[in-house]
Amino acid sequence: MSYRGRFIAVGIVILFNLIRYFYYHQYMGLPFEASFFILTAIFFAVAWVGGKQYDLVKFYAEKDPLTNTYNRRTVDIVFKKQAGICKMKNKKLGIVLIDLDDFKEVNDKLGHQKGDELLRCIADIIKMNAKKEDFLVRWGGDEFVHIIPDSKEDFHLDYILKLKEDLSHAGIHLNISIKASIGIAVYPDDGESFDVLIRKADTSMYDMKREK
Repeated sequence: MSYRGRFIAVGIVILFNLIRYFYYHQYMGLPFEASFFILTAIFFAVAWVGGKQYDLVKFYAEKDPLTNTYNRRTVDIVFKKQAGICKMKNKKLGIVLIDLDDFKEVNDKLGHQKGDELLRCIADIIKMNAKKEDFLVRWGGDEFVHIIPDSKEDFHLDYILKLKEDLSHAGIHLNISIKASIGIAVYPDDGESFDVLIRKADTSMYDMKREK
């Protein structure tokens, strides 16, 4: 969770108290008293609490609390920003759709707690292999979208093989079989809007699912 709201609130309090000090004690010549520090401490406490509430609201508006990934409401903003950067630099942007196979069966047989543990595990695996500038979005119940700026031409096969290998290792640790179907689309080769690209990735993902 970001501290942005708290830093801004505290910054405003600092500015306010500087103005208060110079106005009352320098300009008007009022005597300096200990109450100044008491009021300043109260202002700082109120600002910190208020800023924290802002940070919490912003966090839950953007993030999925279970997996600590972005939620789908953020996709349009992230995609437009990253697509614009890639277009300016003549780079490619990868859109990867990841769907867990037989997730409902895990929930039904092992319980929702195990299902939640699996989702957190999958998110951690994808983030572990992601670059700093990548974005991971929980797209649906058991689906994730991985947005990869500056994608290489041939990243498809390496990405799929590495993810499948990591899922297999995680499955051994969790004592369950973890498999996923993966679909990939590339901006601007497969389309220039997110809707077109996610449909392309979805089609590719279901092609992989049917081949199993």
